[in-house]
Amino acid sequence: MNKTLAMLGAAAFALVAATAFADDKTSSTTTAADQAKMKQDAAAKKAAYDKMTPEQKAAAKKADRAKKQKDSDALMKAGNPDAQGKGQAISKSAADSKAGPAPASGTMNTPEADKVLKQQKGQ
Repeated sequence: MNKTLAMLGAAAFALVAATAFADDKTSSTTTAADQAKMKQDAAAKKAAYDKMTPEQKAAAKKADRAKKQKDSDALMKAGNPDAQGKGQAISKSAADSKAGPAPASGTMNTPEADKVLKQQKGQ
């Protein structure tokens, strides 16, 4: 019974996945002329890279990495502008929770623990 149910579930999943891929009719906004221009640009870039000396290739890679890092840093900063403030608030909250009284060992989540905590807080 379990094997039959598992096989039926796998078949249903495969059918759903197949129909999802078959229905993908998104139109491409890239025209043939755009594709030809992109191919031409890529070929020119590859030809220029092939003519470089090893030192020039290393410098180009270093510059590309620096640009990618700069773009990534800018994206992260734009996506989460107040990350440092949130981090400080979390740290303060964690410190506040650690500063509170700790229940006696073995009495956590019991009425005795609640009573002890209330006594320690002065309530």
